[in-house]
Amino acid sequence: MAERRIMPALARPLLSLLLAVCLAQTASAQLNPFRGNSRTPLNADDIAALTEATARLFNQPNLAVGETETWSNPKSGASGTVTAGNPVKRHGFACRVMRYDTSVPTRQERRTTLTVCKTPQGLKIG
Repeated sequence: MAERRIMPALARPLLSLLLAVCLAQTASAQLNPFRGNSRTPLNADDIAALTEATARLFNQPNLAVGETETWSNPKSGASGTVTAGNPVKRHGFACRVMRYDTSVPTRQERRTTLTVCKTPQGLKIG
């Protein structure tokens, strides 16, 4: 029953904001506004680097607001930062607001804020 309540709650922000970021290998099927998006067109290797940076940051012991993890892909020239925001609870999961600043050559830098939650299946958009 808890799964039924979680899925609609996750689907609404993903669809309405189009801000889902692939945050774990188990979450690779989530919507991703960065891949193929003309504003910030990240490729699969860029997403993998961003995902790894998110996991490194989220899993830091005693993570403080404002701590940052960087990522880059020398092949595409894309890079960015993930910055930890406030911890929150969503649907019983430990979550944290994360700010993503992404940069792709010839494009304007883009800032996106998402809530990331630690679930039994890995990190997910909350």
